[in-house]
Amino acid sequence: MLLMKVITLFLFLFIILIPIVNAGYDYGYEFGYVNMNGIQAIVTLYNISLQPGSPPISIQQNVCLNLNGSEILVQNVIIPLILTATNQYEINWVNSVFYNGSYHTFSYSFVVGNTFNLTTVWVNSSDKLVITFYLSNCSTSLNRTYVLYGNYIGVVYSGYDAGTVIVGFRNGATADFVKGFNVSIQEFYRYDNSWYVPPVAYSGYSNTGESATNGYAYFYDGKVWVIYGNASTQMLYNFSVIIVNNTIFTFPKGSLWLSDGNFFTDSIPLKGNLIISPFYYFNYSFSTKKQILLKFNNYTVVDGIKGKAFYLPSSENVYIRENGKCVMEFINQSNVNQREGANPMKLLFVIVVIIAGILSLLYYKMIRK
Repeated sequence: MLLMKVITLFLFLFIILIPIVNAGYDYGYEFGYVNMNGIQAIVTLYNISLQPGSPPISIQQNVCLNLNGSEILVQNVIIPLILTATNQYEINWVNSVFYNGSYHTFSYSFVVGNTFNLTTVWVNSSDKLVITFYLSNCSTSLNRTYVLYGNYIGVVYSGYDAGTVIVGFRNGATADFVKGFNVSIQEFYRYDNSWYVPPVAYSGYSNTGESATNGYAYFYDGKVWVIYGNASTQMLYNFSVIIVNNTIFTFPKGSLWLSDGNFFTDSIPLKGNLIISPFYYFNYSFSTKKQILLKFNNYTVVDGIKGKAFYLPSSENVYIRENGKCVMEFINQSNVNQREGANPMKLLFVIVVIIAGILSLLYYKMIRK
């Protein structure tokens, strides 16, 4: 009997003393499956509100490269430390390259600001890979270069796991956001010495050992905003196409597209039967015909373009600006018809016609008597 009590007490203590591990997420601006040799993120710290006892946050720009058949983890990181008297954040800048089984790191302290440009660029030659990290706070610019020898194969994508995320400080830490948390991230990838917006973006996927809880991300005005919330993995946006008058507009603004083998961004004149596609690993194309008409009574911003009438080349998701967010809505001919059927003026007209018909019928019966 005594032995059973001891065992019960031991199990009770064992259970309550086990540390509770929260399954967190990597909130931010994540993408994948583009041909690139650089990432740039413009990060603005508005308010870092954390649960008492939460580890500090780190903002990590992560990408995985393949050198000699082995994966190289490349990280460009800022760690906000304190809020100064001028309402700016003092940050620590850390960059690291993990290869040959160990981390090779560099850190720099006492950089102050609210907006920081984190950029990572890699250039390969026949026998080496040169990785350069950059940090700027609009007044001070820093850089650090690593040279690795071997055969560079390309970017490693195991999902939408490249990009910039807000997570815990280090050593697998999980940060806990609270109400008021607000950080924006504007992101680009580098191709052929120019910078472009990723065609598809997500938040919440794991691309580092650290994580965070109680976060939510949304895309608006060309930026991903990370705030307090209760989200897990999210699709922030996907590529789409609209036609206004005789111009084809692509979304997101700043993304790279192809038309008959020629690159373009943002818009192209509508002529003939053009086939366009986002510059992306996966083969997806749009035949640019005016197939579906989406109409509004008032001026509305759809895929970043303001107007009242928009043509779609096919059934697709579009992004409508509502209350400071880009709200995704799937549009096809069926729900366009439902929209038009729900028009108050059209409904009133139908009611008037029905009433007029009933009155005519009653009048006809009266005169027959």
